[in-house]
Amino acid sequence: MNGSSGEGLDISRADLRGTGAGLGETGTTWLEAVGALRAHLEGEGDPWGEDVESMVKAGYLAVTRKALEVFEALGERQVTSGDDVRAMEANYRHAEQRSGEDAVRLGRAIERL
Repeated sequence: MNGSSGEGLDISRADLRGTGAGLGETGTTWLEAVGALRAHLEGEGDPWGEDVESMVKAGYLAVTRKALEVFEALGERQVTSGDDVRAMEANYRHAEQRSGEDAVRLGRAIERL
């Protein structure tokens, strides 16, 4: 879309399809990486031992939990954004088909005049 007022939006269904697939794949890959990181961190057990202050440990664990939640939410949003873009492509395809059908009907109506 050009920033000028009055100009239309040039949409390529192939671009929408590709963008939707790319977002979905990126989100899925991100979620897999977050899952692997979570499994690794949970598999570490208690890396702090008895020497480290419990306050530092609690802060680290709280930040880690929050970061994993945020990373997971980002991945999920990328997946749903991909789904949304693919739905946009399907809607655009349907609108193109309807426009084509309407043009054919209009042409036939004009021929009958």
